[in-house]
Amino acid sequence: MRTLLIDVSTAVMYVGLTKNDVLTDFSIRIAKRDHAKYMVDRIEQLIKRNRITISDIDQIVVGIGPGSYTGIRIAVTVAKMLGYTKNIPLYTISSLYFMTSGYEGKIAALIDARRGYVFASVHENDKIIMDDTYVLLEDLKDDARYKKAKTVFIDERHYEVNPKHIYTHMKKVDKIHDLIPNYLRKTEAENNHDQKSDNQ
Repeated sequence: MRTLLIDVSTAVMYVGLTKNDVLTDFSIRIAKRDHAKYMVDRIEQLIKRNRITISDIDQIVVGIGPGSYTGIRIAVTVAKMLGYTKNIPLYTISSLYFMTSGYEGKIAALIDARRGYVFASVHENDKIIMDDTYVLLEDLKDDARYKKAKTVFIDERHYEVNPKHIYTHMKKVDKIHDLIPNYLRKTEAENNHDQKSDNQ
């Protein structure tokens, strides 16, 4: 069983390849706004490096957010394209869990959402304690579920991926065309539009 893992919820583009429960190879790329140019190429490089073809991939798991609006949209679009055109089963998972699935103990996974807000979740020993949420960091600190958790702000130095844990929490996509990212918040453009509408 070969699995392609994809997540682009932060400045870290993560592409991994597993065989059964073992992560056999992975590639990361650090960027901000140009992941779209390199996503497919990185997948192709990873596959070629391991002397297989896309047809050898048995399933795809994609992190659907929350996180970077552009990043998760790219990841989901590419995963849907590959899943549909190559007839590969597609699964989704929280990007917060995906990128911290390799840590042990009680983990608070955080992604900076700017202006004092974070995307956050808490898990411990494969159990989800707090579902993905968009919250002020100061308010999160007062949440009992957050107490005594190791905080991991996901970036190029802070992430750990464990396929076994990912397999436990991934969810099958039955209608691939209906899959949309988990943005958790409106974009700035949407907020500006809503404010203009309210003022009219």
